[in-house]
Amino acid sequence: MKIDNSAKPLAGSVARPASGRASASKTSDSAQQESVSINPLAAKLQAMEAGSATATFDADKVSAIRQAIAEGKFSIRADAIADKLVASVQELLQE
Repeated sequence: MKIDNSAKPLAGSVARPASGRASASKTSDSAQQESVSINPLAAKLQAMEAGSATATFDADKVSAIRQAIAEGKFSIRADAIADKLVASVQELLQE
């Protein structure tokens, strides 16, 4: 009796190769172990993000700054911002 293979395969079914090589490759694949390493800078950034999530929010300070901006009394010191930005980047690159 001959089996009729004219039907479409089921969705999600995987065709298996007829050769014995598939079992040999499965054995070698399972013997190998994969490892993943995270860039130290990425790990530090992740730790900083976790630390900033616990930082407190000072609504009064934000209101005071908003009021100073509205009144035109708030001055921006670009040199101080640049210095702190450079210091932050240097700290990240040191470790």
